[in-house]
Amino acid sequence: MVQVVLTDQQVEQIRSAAGETVQLCDSGGRVVAKVEPEFNEEFLAELKRRATSPGPWYTSDQVRRRLEALQKEWERLGGFDDTHMREYLEKLRQEDPGHMRN
Repeated sequence: MVQVVLTDQQVEQIRSAAGETVQLCDSGGRVVAKVEPEFNEEFLAELKRRATSPGPWYTSDQVRRRLEALQKEWERLGGFDDTHMREYLEKLRQEDPGHMRN
């Protein structure tokens, strides 16, 4: 087994990633490895909380249609800001709302 010893600063960066994957890169910025998050109690509790959320929930088809609509709108306008994006997504939500749990 190969062992790489990290600096205290590097260890802290990995620990503070808060459940995100960490990419380890060489000096040129190329990814040489990825460190996946540990599934600790806090992370699992958050997953359970989200799973019991009443919604709204969107199907994969709804998500795909929203992404396609956003792309078309982007191309039509030549780009847009966050405000327009949120307003446009709200329009899409009204046309095709998510599903609520019973």
